[in-house]
Amino acid sequence: MRNFFWLAPLMLIGAVAAIAATPADSIRTRVAGYRALGAAFKSTNDLVRAGNFASPGLRQVAGQISAASRGQYGWYRVGSGPRSRLKTAARAEIWTRGAEFRAAQDAFARQAAAFERIAASGNEAAIRSGVRQLGASCKGCHDNFRLADD
Repeated sequence: MRNFFWLAPLMLIGAVAAIAATPADSIRTRVAGYRALGAAFKSTNDLVRAGNFASPGLRQVAGQISAASRGQYGWYRVGSGPRSRLKTAARAEIWTRGAEFRAAQDAFARQAAAFERIAASGNEAAIRSGVRQLGASCKGCHDNFRLADD
């Protein structure tokens, strides 16, 4: 228990930083998080296409995707949407249809956790299916809560 006392100040600093963040900070955090998530998803697809189903790299990127799925809940502070007049791909529906958005986030987080378990199995068929299901859960948010790319 003594070894975890150093966590309390770090947790407090993180909580204060999250509260004090400006809309621009929130958008930057969100963009960085999704860029990292996209890179991990690309690596996943590359490893699967190459047939590396039992690779430690696949387990690593599956863990990164799962971690991002848990982190995403803090990326949408009130005021960091289109009304901020800052550049963002986040649609206003994230805040006006909050329950639906939260359900989509939850679906992605569940699928990411499931994929992390599947990736650890090394089972080719399960991994291929898991990647498709993970992609579909990403698409659900993109279709409803993200502006289309130009």
